Amino acid sequence: MIAGNLQAAFTGLTLDAGVAAPMRDGVKLVADIYRPAGAGPWPVLLMRQPYGRALASTITYAHPTWWARQGFMVVIQDVRGRGDSEGEFYAFRNEIEDGVDTVAWAAALPGSNGRVGMYGFSYQGYTQLAASVGRPPALKAIAPHMTAFDLYSGWFYREGILQLYHTVDWGNQMLCDDAWREGSPSAPRIDGSWRSRGSLSAALPVAETDPITAEDVPSYVADWLRHPEPDAYWQPFNLLTRVAEMNLPMFHLSGWFDMYLRGSVDGYRAMAAQHPNQVLLAGPWAHLPWLQSVAGVDLGPEAQPRVNEALAKWFHYWLDHDSPAASVPVAPGRYFVLGANTWAESMAWPPAEAESREWFLQSTSRANSSFGDGVLSAAGPHGPEDVFLYDPEFPFCAPGGNQAGIANLGPHALSNSQQENGVLVYTGPTVSAGLTIAGDALCVLHVRSSAPQTHFVARLSVVGTDGAARFLSLGASPAQADGPEGAVIVIKFDPIAFSVGPGEAIRLDVASSAFPLLVRSPNTTTDPARVSTPAEFERAVQIVYHDLDRPSRLILPVIAA
Repeated sequence: MIAGNLQAAFTGLTLDAGVAAPMRDGVKLVADIYRPAGAGPWPVLLMRQPYGRALASTITYAHPTWWARQGFMVVIQDVRGRGDSEGEFYAFRNEIEDGVDTVAWAAALPGSNGRVGMYGFSYQGYTQLAASVGRPPALKAIAPHMTAFDLYSGWFYREGILQLYHTVDWGNQMLCDDAWREGSPSAPRIDGSWRSRGSLSAALPVAETDPITAEDVPSYVADWLRHPEPDAYWQPFNLLTRVAEMNLPMFHLSGWFDMYLRGSVDGYRAMAAQHPNQVLLAGPWAHLPWLQSVAGVDLGPEAQPRVNEALAKWFHYWLDHDSPAASVPVAPGRYFVLGANTWAESMAWPPAEAESREWFLQSTSRANSSFGDGVLSAAGPHGPEDVFLYDPEFPFCAPGGNQAGIANLGPHALSNSQQENGVLVYTGPTVSAGLTIAGDALCVLHVRSSAPQTHFVARLSVVGTDGAARFLSLGASPAQADGPEGAVIVIKFDPIAFSVGPGEAIRLDVASSAFPLLVRSPNTTTDPARVSTPAEFERAVQIVYHDLDRPSRLILPVIAA
């Protein structure tokens, strides 16, 4: 590793590189240890990650040397089977036991004050949660950022719909190292597909995507794709069922355009319902990197991430003493309001002051595209049904489009995609005095379909004074609506906070796909991941009702001015 050549390279700090920690089964995991000047004792910050410990999540956080200069001993460890650590890697599987053993080892290192905190985002966030389940006595606080407590519902599947692109793309990334490490014959092909990012999004069948499901590579990606239901496979990875065992102060961080947003916020809520000392910071960022400009939109100087400084103060509060006496130096809840591009504070999420308001769908049966007559009205539902055709061979694209098989969330311009007839578009009235939305939006749709099983996907956007619509939040739901009465589905949007300014309007659009972000429904009873050829796709006639007996509507959490 890089750190092995950097002994004594940092002014006023010491680095012990490549230090082995024995696990309970004899496997040795390797870490780099950064110590401040002097003899200590110092609190320990631990990061356990699978990407090579030299990286240390510096794409989002300050380098470990910065943290050491803030008065922490910093331990960056390669998880089992990754980097220089021994053992076999299977994503997420060994992180409880290895986390417990590593915390105990780190707490006993020379210079440690015996108190350990953990930090990191994404996989590194999950390793913190896993360690906290094991309740190691030395672990005093953690900062699980942009992660999921329940891997099924918060990481890989959205309401049972496979998060296609991120699953196959990240799985491909992880298997690159594993395949070369094991000398797998499939290693060159896996490396090639990773260098052609997005190339796997159109592979059929998804559950047999080659080369990431090859028999000569670890099976974890194949397992994710072949378990579309929350069955016994997923139970060990659902830490939402174990929050009672995780009584620790936690500094949660989520991003409005992060693919794991719902999983992260669900975890915060579950913890806040049972344990004190939970903090949530919800920023305007995508998964990585955390920038002022997201999807080409400059969100202003307030969007600059200032996470390191807040996190350092918070960790010192919990790790410097056994019983902190001062007030916590971070607000319980802080969230970025898109549009206003500023921060707001709340004691909880969603904010208690947010009140539900309904906007009903209306049209004269011609809500297809933004050229149609679909509107959102507080007065009530009106008009006959709206109809669109969903053809999975030519799916409606994810926010930001289908970028050669790549999908990323952000405040993308939606105006072009909303001009297609395969999407229903409903626009609210122009706002005169401004409107702030913060919390969990819902869309209740009365639907019918010619297909025995299908999907409905809804998007929220804001239409600016220039007429351009920008994406805010997405929700999706499977549906069985081929009966004579159809079905009522509730689409849950990802959490969001945004301000609609004077002259702007809220817009809802409804389609049946968001490809390649989500797997395509074939409009049959076949598991979408098991469809082998496009010939198995069926077209579906999709109907949305909005009459007095079937009041389809958008429900938004509004904060009064």
